[in-house]
Amino acid sequence: MTHQWNPLQYLKSESDDKLALVLLNQPLPTDRKLFTVLWSKALLKVAVDGGANHLYNTHVHNREKYLPDLITGDFDSIQPEVKSYYEEQNVEIVKTPDQNFTDFTKALEVASAKINENEIKVVIVLGSFGDRLDHMFANINSLYEASKITDAQIILISVDTVAFLLQPGHHTISVDPRACGEWCGLIPVGEPCKSVTTTGLKWNLDKQRLKFGDLISTSNTLESESTDVVTVETDAALLWTMGIIPDKVSWVV
Repeated sequence: MTHQWNPLQYLKSESDDKLALVLLNQPLPTDRKLFTVLWSKALLKVAVDGGANHLYNTHVHNREKYLPDLITGDFDSIQPEVKSYYEEQNVEIVKTPDQNFTDFTKALEVASAKINENEIKVVIVLGSFGDRLDHMFANINSLYEASKITDAQIILISVDTVAFLLQPGHHTISVDPRACGEWCGLIPVGEPCKSVTTTGLKWNLDKQRLKFGDLISTSNTLESESTDVVTVETDAALLWTMGIIPDKVSWVV
């Protein structure tokens, strides 16, 4: 079975992909077109704890237009007035106090029934790459946990970065040299990969081992200006990440 990924298409207003949008506790993208397109397309909108603060504070003059469907978390970050406002607006609010899992992971668990009901295939997560390294690793760990919760693709997005987890098997990743940044990477975060084979990269792998303390494929790039597909065959979970150029993605409403 081949797993197909089309991350740039998901960000375009004209695509009809069924999306969910998750807002983590980081400032919303400075590129407002990105946020507006994702918000308008999302069939399900989830704010995770302090993510509700950023949504509330960013849209001071038109908050009623940007009401999430669900707010979850242990609520150690959400401001009391923010929580009260969304309660008054009848937004569903679910407290998830379990400290053994991140608020991100727990949000996926709470939202999983709605994801299935709406036949959502892709979950876009904003706020994944912040100023704390431990939080970034926690978000990557949630990608590993997500595979036990939902079959939807989970994609971490910032204004200039895309990342998602490739499970063992064969993957095709649609790319566009005009919209992709100058770098991409394959990072064996969870465990060593004994055999990884790629096509479409400048430095392809041929049944090579990827392991921290040995070889990891960072600072790679697309093979040429005509490359539109990268393939990856891996025997273990592997993090794919690549740069994106916002002005070239064409996320025009």
